[in-house]
Amino acid sequence: MPNGPLTKLRDFTRSRTRVRKSVMTDNSQQPGQFMLLIREMIDMAYVYESDTDKFYQKFREKISVESLRDRGIIEPDMLLHKPHYHRMCSELKREDAELWALLKAGFKTRELMVIYGHTNINSVYVKINRLRKRLNRKMRELIDDRGV
Repeated sequence: MPNGPLTKLRDFTRSRTRVRKSVMTDNSQQPGQFMLLIREMIDMAYVYESDTDKFYQKFREKISVESLRDRGIIEPDMLLHKPHYHRMCSELKREDAELWALLKAGFKTRELMVIYGHTNINSVYVKINRLRKRLNRKMRELIDDRGV
């Protein structure tokens, strides 16, 4: 099957191996959790090889923002508590920090569309632009506070 679950899983895995190494070293448990997630997806591809709809449903559950956060693959709290970002992030919502963590990890817009479960890529562009506006506004406030 050229477009079966195994092909999709292989393509996803290849794209994720390109994640910046600096992001992977932020947490010592992260590489282990990442490998566990890959193994679970391989197992799902084996189990649901004949039922692509069921595979896709389970796949989306495994790569949801909540699942990635719970596994420690993305850590929005780390962004919120790093001294470098603390003043900038103090007023951001948790969802903003999650999106920022995904962007810092190198996820592309179309990948974010799948992770968030959106059917329209424009929804992700709107999320990213709103986050950028909030961050730019906060950066301007920080610069003004410093008298620069």
